[in-house]
Amino acid sequence: MRVKAVFLFCVLAALALTISALAQEGHPLTGVWYGDWGTTAAQRNDLTVVMQWNGKAVTGSMNPGPDAVQISVATLDSSKWTVHIESNCMDKGAAAKFVADGKIEDLGSAKRTLTGTVTCGTTKGDFKLRRD
Repeated sequence: MRVKAVFLFCVLAALALTISALAQEGHPLTGVWYGDWGTTAAQRNDLTVVMQWNGKAVTGSMNPGPDAVQISVATLDSSKWTVHIESNCMDKGAAAKFVADGKIEDLGSAKRTLTGTVTCGTTKGDFKLRRD
């Protein structure tokens, strides 16, 4: 009898772990994205982007905290999983626009990435973010 109870407990625990591992974690764009952007491999700027998808629009901010910059425009093309983000440049204020265009890779992975090109004022470069 005791062996059956232990076996049943193990089966239920394994089932609970499997279900939680397969559970959806929300929209693929929603969450905190960490990474960097820059003009060369040696010249990089840390970047944290927090985005939410409410079913109609993307909202969020960059580098949350006292110096956070709100995303002014963000669009998602879910047929290609491409993202367009606009805001003010973090270090140049409202005088310069930050524009990023990227694509979500490894969509089904918990460690998906968002990579693409970025322009901050007249500076052009690339970016790579990962979602944790």
